[in-house]
Amino acid sequence: MDHTDRRNIELSLIIPAYNESAIILRNVEEIEQWMGQHQPDIDYEIVVIDDGSTDAMGQLIDERAKTDPRLKTLHHNGNRGRGRAIRSGFENSAGRYVICLDADLSYGPDHIPALLEPLKTGAADITLASAYHPAGSVSNVPFSRALLSRWGNRVLSVGLRGKFHTVTCVVRGFTRDVLDHLELINDGKDLHLEIIQKAELFGLRVVEIPAHLKWRDRDRGRKRKTRIVDYIPFLSMSGTIASHLSYNYVLRPGSILNIPVVGLLAATLIGVLTIIYAFGERLINLPGGLGPTKLYQALRETLINGELTLLLTGGALVVSMVFIAFYFASQQNKKNYEELYTLLNRINIRLRELQEKKNR
Repeated sequence: MDHTDRRNIELSLIIPAYNESAIILRNVEEIEQWMGQHQPDIDYEIVVIDDGSTDAMGQLIDERAKTDPRLKTLHHNGNRGRGRAIRSGFENSAGRYVICLDADLSYGPDHIPALLEPLKTGAADITLASAYHPAGSVSNVPFSRALLSRWGNRVLSVGLRGKFHTVTCVVRGFTRDVLDHLELINDGKDLHLEIIQKAELFGLRVVEIPAHLKWRDRDRGRKRKTRIVDYIPFLSMSGTIASHLSYNYVLRPGSILNIPVVGLLAATLIGVLTIIYAFGERLINLPGGLGPTKLYQALRETLINGELTLLLTGGALVVSMVFIAFYFASQQNKKNYEELYTLLNRINIRLRELQEKKNR
């Protein structure tokens, strides 16, 4: 990314937005007023990415940008996803530090200093706003949605070795050096997980900042509920949940496969012990002394009478072996992916260095 043609901006505030015409101008103004009052010495820009809005939001923000030198707008031809909008913001911003905010300001502008300070002092390469941090808080969010989000983040955190409390929040801070060297590809909300995964792969310092998530009591530009599933948080978020779980599996295959493997092996063990117990009981109850004929008869009766148990036990064992093989194959794929990504990223860095030398 070439930022040499722009003025020396310290901070870029990135806002991905889709159909937020009801609130976008008001929130941009709120950010600018807050920055003027609390961060007057920071040279900053606001980059709003219109992700293919159909409610004239793009025109509104373009009109304001004509008289607002701090405001820059980008437009996607269609709705390409939150991840792609954020990446467009990264690519078209100029600040030495970048903070991504949500369009509805559910995390208010007062989070900016806390996200920015660790980046400026060198204590962090990436900062995460975390409402589910022990010192964080949530208010004015429907209970069912907040509960689903909190537990969803706990599950996803397992794929990241449980180091973070909130991994899906859009509100984050970055140094420019990190953004220039991380190769990001996700267009959807999985970008949030991809960033943490790749940051950890390169040993970058990722710091969680306790945050306050608050839905505001005003028109937030939400989508209208037109289907029954829109009224049920789990169903309305099913696509996002499935996508995140799939990515969680990529991050750490064992986090999903451990449960079925352990369960199937436990079922196999119980089945085997049941068959052994039944065999021993028949062996004791059959008349005559112990010999090959008695052993054969006891085994035959055990297998005939326990046909269903034997079938279930064998099936559980076979399926568990399939899962175990799949687990090791997935671990190898993960290792190969990380090695390939690391190699390609180093090649890209070297190419940039050579290009910079050539341009001097």
